[in-house]
Amino acid sequence: MKKDSSIQNITIASVKRSAMDIDTWEYSKILTAETENKYFDFKLDENELPIFEIKSQTKHTLITTRQILEIENSKLKSIDFESIDDVIFGDFKGIVNKPKLSIFRIVDIYGEQMDFQMETGKASIGLIKSVNTVINLKRKSINE
Repeated sequence: MKKDSSIQNITIASVKRSAMDIDTWEYSKILTAETENKYFDFKLDENELPIFEIKSQTKHTLITTRQILEIENSKLKSIDFESIDDVIFGDFKGIVNKPKLSIFRIVDIYGEQMDFQMETGKASIGLIKSVNTVINLKRKSINE
């Protein structure tokens, strides 16, 4: 089983390799060692580390080394990566006047669906890489 610090480092490196124009992202942010305990409203488990956040006026979403969390109107929802069966990010390529924020959908192992916010445009690759990399790392370590 990979350590949280290893999952965080690998995932952030993957995001940085794929991301473009990070300084133009409006709602999204990569959470590095320098920022990890400063900007989020979530209580994490011991050794759990943040990786990526999307913070809009109405929602705050956090991708960690163990789960996806979101607060909206003081209400928390979350799903751990081991419970994820499928992720649907949507397709925004070629859409004129696309919204700055949209949703991505998680389908859990029981077929239940949960929607979380995502920033569209260039920032979306940060979220997509974060979620997919952690899922792949978790699945790989289960099979080892």
